[in-house]
Amino acid sequence: MAGGSTFTWQHALSLHSTLSPFDSPVPMTHSAFNKVNPVSWKRLNISGLLVTIYGLEELPQDSGDISCLWLLHGRGDTQDSMGLVASAFLETWNSRRKPGQRRLICVCIDHRNHGSRMLDNRANVSWKQGNPTHGPDMFNTYTGTALDVSHLITHIPSYLPVTISEHICGGVSLGGHATWTLLLSDPRIRAGMVVIGCPDYVRLMTDRAVRSKVPSALNNNGEPDVRNFLGSETFPPALLEAVERYDPAGILLGELDVVTEADYLHEPSDPEKKRLRPIMELRLSGKKIICFAGGQDGLVPYKQGEPFLGWLKRAVNPKTGWFNDEGVEVEDIIDPKARHEFSAMMKTEAERWLCDYLSGEEASSSDRTSKL
Repeated sequence: MAGGSTFTWQHALSLHSTLSPFDSPVPMTHSAFNKVNPVSWKRLNISGLLVTIYGLEELPQDSGDISCLWLLHGRGDTQDSMGLVASAFLETWNSRRKPGQRRLICVCIDHRNHGSRMLDNRANVSWKQGNPTHGPDMFNTYTGTALDVSHLITHIPSYLPVTISEHICGGVSLGGHATWTLLLSDPRIRAGMVVIGCPDYVRLMTDRAVRSKVPSALNNNGEPDVRNFLGSETFPPALLEAVERYDPAGILLGELDVVTEADYLHEPSDPEKKRLRPIMELRLSGKKIICFAGGQDGLVPYKQGEPFLGWLKRAVNPKTGWFNDEGVEVEDIIDPKARHEFSAMMKTEAERWLCDYLSGEEASSSDRTSKL
């Protein structure tokens, strides 16, 4: 799990706390941000949720167009673990921004059952750590948080002295999973930064179940056998239905006639394209996405999201893609030395991508598909 600051910092996560979010323990996943200078912050209660806004005091009185970057933390952490990430992005953009370009603020909230919203920590841990309902627990936590972000996008303008012109979402680990959900569920999210997250929950959790030696993913001899895993008590039918509704791979690849390894590799047939195009137009048109993975990540291995990412990148390829006419851009970058972390290389590339996006420059996705 990506850190453990929920209990050590939960006491500070209240509306009237005078403790700065920058005094919160920095999780191991964020060590690249240790030397970042803090920016201004403000706590708000919106719809009963503790919301922290970064960068308001740095805005001029006449701010013009403002982009809002929602930053979502990892499993086991709190919203304050993203404070220095917000500061880094704000400091970088404010130093590079040219006159007339958009301003930026960042917003953080706690995932469900984390930080100020903690109910039961067992629901946040894995199968290996003793939680038999890890499969549904993790999925409903981050998809629930995605719904919360959509709700707050509607209502946060009532509490701000500035006008937001667009929304971007970025997240680490669990927050990366939630970012994928938001990219496909909320048309107001125009761009997404996924750090060590996965767009294919079935592949991610099937692999994790095997490595965790979950009984439903093994045969009678204790060898890996996942034929009975999906639909078992560990990964129940209701969870499969939810995955088909909210998960990127579930939504899009569920439209293929037969889902096998080969289906990720071939171009969809004409009937499949006919089913997929209106869904992708509704959910993805015009969106810019960057994904980061650690080449040594054992918790969210790149290979579990790679089939879907490869399929999507081929679909939107500017030269050969069958869905290359809707302005979708996907970058996919791997830090070969990184584990499950927001590494220094990822930080540099994330800042480059964000500044390019905010300045309106064309992304060079075809040249930066991978660092591995």
